[in-house]
Amino acid sequence: MSAASLLEDASGFWIPTPMFESIKHQIDALVSCGHTGMLIIGEARLGKSNAMRALEHALTNRSGQSIRVFYTHYGLRDVGTIRAVFAKTARALGFDVKRQSADTLLDHIVIRLADAAMGNDTRQVALAVDEAQLLTIDQLNAFAEIYNDLVNLHINCSILFIANSDQFHSLANALLRPEKRYLRERFFNNVVRFYGIRSESELKDCLAGYDDYAVSETPRICATEYFCPTLYEQSWRLTDIAPIFWQNYRERYGIPLGQESWGMAQFVRTTHLLLMDYLPHCDDKDDLLTLEACVIKSLEGAGIVSSLVTLVGHND
Repeated sequence: MSAASLLEDASGFWIPTPMFESIKHQIDALVSCGHTGMLIIGEARLGKSNAMRALEHALTNRSGQSIRVFYTHYGLRDVGTIRAVFAKTARALGFDVKRQSADTLLDHIVIRLADAAMGNDTRQVALAVDEAQLLTIDQLNAFAEIYNDLVNLHINCSILFIANSDQFHSLANALLRPEKRYLRERFFNNVVRFYGIRSESELKDCLAGYDDYAVSETPRICATEYFCPTLYEQSWRLTDIAPIFWQNYRERYGIPLGQESWGMAQFVRTTHLLLMDYLPHCDDKDDLLTLEACVIKSLEGAGIVSSLVTLVGHND
């Protein structure tokens, strides 16, 4: 795979970020304390899904033993039944779900999670459920069944629900009803907020991920060196552009659009353009005007402002 392909592969490209480290720390603390569930919530396109996938082997118990995290997600086309939940989860765990009853699917899920939990002394396992805002209140009972069956096997399971904040209100209101207390207290008492990039310092840490991202192992060449060899030879690194980058994003997009944080989807598109298309044409690390022009063009090309807004405004 070419160096450009490594960065352009949206499903495979991932760099550690301050946001990921923060969410991992919070989840680690809750799981270590024996909490059985939590809600990770934030705006769309901030990077929640990639962060949760990256947790697959990142959680540990107090003894440093790995706690496996399995990942599944839901969509609008999914049937709103409990069996549909079992089928989606079982498929994510590698099972063939055709013509399988709900009870059989539940057995598959429980056995797979229990087997994974046996890999650590505390018998812990976690299940991450993405796009949880698309589930119905009745479908949450499926996860209560999974949890209860695992408890009967003396397995400690934490279920992590991930949701978009602007779509979760109806399900949140349903969970607040008195008769849903058993679901609320089991899975939703702990709410963890997920954010994108909120400061120049966090932006710099994300850019450092590119400076350390290997596009070749023999010899080891990082993305910045590969795409910007002239600047790299002048001891310039992508982190050096953080002040210009942050200022232009905030003044041109963040503040006017009222964005609380810069989502990873937008940031990655912008930085890919900057690193692969514009900065390679710069040959002087001290030419701040040209560097800033590269940043501006990259921000413009990243689609931070939807073209649909312009279309609707024109029609009005």
